[in-house]
Amino acid sequence: MEKIVIGSTRAGLTLKKDVIAHLEKRGFQVEDVGMKSEPDFVPYHKAAAAVAKAISEKHCDKGVIICGTGAGSVITAAKFKGVYPVHVTNTFMAQQAKAVNNCNVLVFGEWFSPAKHACLMIDAWLDTEFTAGVDDDWKKFLSNCVQEIGELEEESFK
Repeated sequence: MEKIVIGSTRAGLTLKKDVIAHLEKRGFQVEDVGMKSEPDFVPYHKAAAAVAKAISEKHCDKGVIICGTGAGSVITAAKFKGVYPVHVTNTFMAQQAKAVNNCNVLVFGEWFSPAKHACLMIDAWLDTEFTAGVDDDWKKFLSNCVQEIGELEEESFK
């Protein structure tokens, strides 16, 4: 069973519960590393860092982060080696984040993403393979881009 790590702050608690139920219904094991209830406050940057750390250390391959807007969480998660977060607001963005950029973390703003919409975006992302729907030349180009980004990352994280 594939495991997905998820984290949120207070602004993501409601959406996170719906997303966890959706992921579990799809057969995923979900590891919740963020805020779990109202009294146990976890700021957005710590929830995002916990998700990113689980991916960077290869405990999980994919993650979801939910905060109010998504902006601060994507900034935080991008600080970790091997973590490629994208803040998405529609299914096309989610699909392309995987197909073109090989994104391994989706970031949502609960204030802008109703649960049903977020679950559709997650499905689009999970059901898309890297380089899906492109010709062989474009596959090679995208693969080279991801490889070069990895090389930039290696240099930057020394």
